[in-house]
Amino acid sequence: MDPVARAENRVADLRALLHDFREARNRAPALTSPADAVGARGTWTGTAADRLHRENLAPMSGSLPRDLDRAEDAILGEIAHAERAARTARDRATNEPA
Repeated sequence: MDPVARAENRVADLRALLHDFREARNRAPALTSPADAVGARGTWTGTAADRLHRENLAPMSGSLPRDLDRAEDAILGEIAHAERAARTARDRATNEPA
């Protein structure tokens, strides 16, 4: 595979990764209340659910959105880098003597 095709494939792969990442993030349960994170809505309530939320889920809920944002930013950064590499590869291929 030539360098241009490799670079363009890398861009396409990273864009697919970003799409999959965003889809997965959108499907993830909220950690705002016990019923949102454990079981079907309304099926898991009471003191055990409240304790699970308070001791396990709530502490994670503060940092998780920031961590997900950082992960998305890292993917976006890789896409930008791959796009620059693809442009460079295309420019080199265009300027090479035949």
